[in-house]
Amino acid sequence: MLKGDVVQALRSTRAIRLSGLTLGVAALATTGLLGGGSPSHGLAASAAASAAAGTATSAAAGTVAAAAAAAATPRAGPLHGVRRYLRTREGVAQVALFDEATGRTYLLSGGPDTQYTASIVKADIMALWLWRYQSRTGTVPDNMPYSIRYLLQNMITMSDNVAATSLFYFSGGCTTLTLFNTLIPTRHTRVGCETPTYYGWGNTTTTARDQIAIVRTLAYRNATLETDAREYGLHLMESVEPAQRWGVTCGPWGTTCAAPDYATPDPDVTVALKNGWKFLPSCAKQDDSCPWQVNSVGWVRGRGRNYVLAVLTTDDPAAPGTAGLDYGISTIQGVSQRVWANLAVGHRPPDRRDSARPQRPITPR
Repeated sequence: MLKGDVVQALRSTRAIRLSGLTLGVAALATTGLLGGGSPSHGLAASAAASAAAGTATSAAAGTVAAAAAAAATPRAGPLHGVRRYLRTREGVAQVALFDEATGRTYLLSGGPDTQYTASIVKADIMALWLWRYQSRTGTVPDNMPYSIRYLLQNMITMSDNVAATSLFYFSGGCTTLTLFNTLIPTRHTRVGCETPTYYGWGNTTTTARDQIAIVRTLAYRNATLETDAREYGLHLMESVEPAQRWGVTCGPWGTTCAAPDYATPDPDVTVALKNGWKFLPSCAKQDDSCPWQVNSVGWVRGRGRNYVLAVLTTDDPAAPGTAGLDYGISTIQGVSQRVWANLAVGHRPPDRRDSARPQRPITPR
C-alpha cells in the first residue's frame, strides 16, 4: 500500500464516521484501499463497529458514574490515595485508568489538559503499521517484511528513535497517524508534524485518557485491530529491555523498582508497556537545565487484576544529569504501586455494571 493510499483510505473512513458510522471499515474495503483486504471482511468489521456504537452512550455514562463514585467514596476507588500522593510531588501529573473488571474509566488531572507524548507515541505508530498489514494475505507478523519487523522491534523494545522516525515518515507522517487515530478514536491527541529541524512525532500532545484508548486497542478485542495484530504488538511491549521497564511495572512486579533494571518480572503478571521521556520542547537549551516530560503507559494482567494505566508527568524538575528523569520515574512508580494495591481482590469497589453492557466494550468514551 502506498503512502497516498493509506491517507486516502483513512480520510474516507473519517468522512464516513462523521456521517454516522463508527469506523467505516466496509467503505475502505469496497474502495480496494486496504491493500489486500476482502470486502466481506470489511463488512463484518463495520457491522461489529455499528453494533458497538449502540453502547457508546451507556459507556460514557458509566465513565461519568465511575468518576462520581470515586469522588463520593474515595476509600473504595482504584485511585484512592493517588491525589494525596501527587500533592507531595513536584511537576504536574495526569492519570487515567481503565479497569476491565468493572468496565470503568477513572481520571485524575492536576494541570493542563494535554501533555507531550515523547516516546509513548511509538505505541500509536506501531498500531498504525499493525492495522496496515492485518488486511494483507497471511497473518501478522508473518506477512510483514523483515525490515518492518526489525524497525518495530527496535522502536518498541529499545525505544530507538531512528526506527520510529523511519516508520513515522514512511507511513505518511502526522497526516496519516492523525487519520488513523480517528479509528480508535482519540479525542484530544494532536500528532506532531515534521519540521525542517525535527522529526515531529516526539512533540505530539495528548491526554492520559487518549493514551488508555490507544493501549486498549492493543489489549482488548475491538473493531480496529485483529487478534494476530494485537498479539504481536503486545509481545513487543512485553519485551522492553530491562533499563526501560520502569513505570507501570512497579507494583505489578513488586515494590523493588530501582535502576538500573527496575522491577523484576513476575511470571504470574503480564505487563505490556511503553515509556517516554524528554526535555520539555518549550525549553530552548535542551539540556539538564530544562524540566522534563516523563510518561508511562501499559496493560497489566495477573493476580486478579486486568487494567490499562497511563501516567503522564510534565514539568518534572530540572536537575543535573538524569536526576530530573529519575524524579519523574519515581512519581509514576508511586502512582502505579497505589493503583495495583487498590485493585487487589478485597479492596476493589463493588461492581455496579449494567448487565446489558458487554464485558469488553469497544473503546467506550
